[in-house]
Amino acid sequence: MVIQGLKTSTNRLFSSINKREKRNKESIRGTRMVRCYNLLAEIGKEDRFTAKEIEFLANKGVRACIIELTQGVSWVNLHELELKHACQHANMLYHFKHKADFKNKDEAIKEAWHFGEYLHSTKLNDETALVLDVSSMVIDDDTIENIRTFRSVIKEFGYKRTGLQFRTESLLTSFDNCDYDNLWAINYYACNAGIDGVGTWRFTNDWHGLNVKMSYDFLGYYTEILGNQGIQLDLSNTYTVRPGDTLWLVAYQHGISVEELLKINGLTYDSSLRVGQKLQVA
Repeated sequence: MVIQGLKTSTNRLFSSINKREKRNKESIRGTRMVRCYNLLAEIGKEDRFTAKEIEFLANKGVRACIIELTQGVSWVNLHELELKHACQHANMLYHFKHKADFKNKDEAIKEAWHFGEYLHSTKLNDETALVLDVSSMVIDDDTIENIRTFRSVIKEFGYKRTGLQFRTESLLTSFDNCDYDNLWAINYYACNAGIDGVGTWRFTNDWHGLNVKMSYDFLGYYTEILGNQGIQLDLSNTYTVRPGDTLWLVAYQHGISVEELLKINGLTYDSSLRVGQKLQVA
């Protein structure tokens, strides 16, 4: 990943916004949205984050990173150590993810062993969570059984903190008795996660035009130290600007148009936001 143009021009930003809004077929105007203050980034198989880029994300308010560590039964991330150290240097929490390819229970067991054995060679602390990414799969009852099988093997390795990442559009059944601590939905161009009960929501794969996959971690499962998780979210009619916020992002979070946000706050498209600034959002 190459982060360029840290000071993105207003015109370029709103041009990108207009393209996104055309792709969104359902209006989000008037829809109230649960908002979360904790941002969570992902470092995938194809991403190439540098230490400076991770530090930049931290300075923009990102609290933690998920590092894709393994996939299938053979691939491993050879940059794991340097990415982990970069997160530590930036005072960010980090966690690991396995990208699933399995199609049956036997394959799920083999992939869990691949993930677990590689994790065994690292020194995990109690804060580290493990994520199973099944975003490439249709989630039906058979898939749920394979997911449960993977979880049971990981549990035998002694790892207790687990999350499950999936695409909302691919969900054909419920997650009852799924055994994962945190459900993480992927749902783009929408005003919410698209499913009740999720703890984390990836809302974009191009945060601020930087080609970064970004999520809201609603209850702090990945972004808070143990003991500080489960904090309820602010649902008032005012919003305090945080590092990295833009006019569009604030409007998008709260289900209103940029024009409406500008109008109720007496702002223009050229207005700059300040960290700590109070905005009316309803």
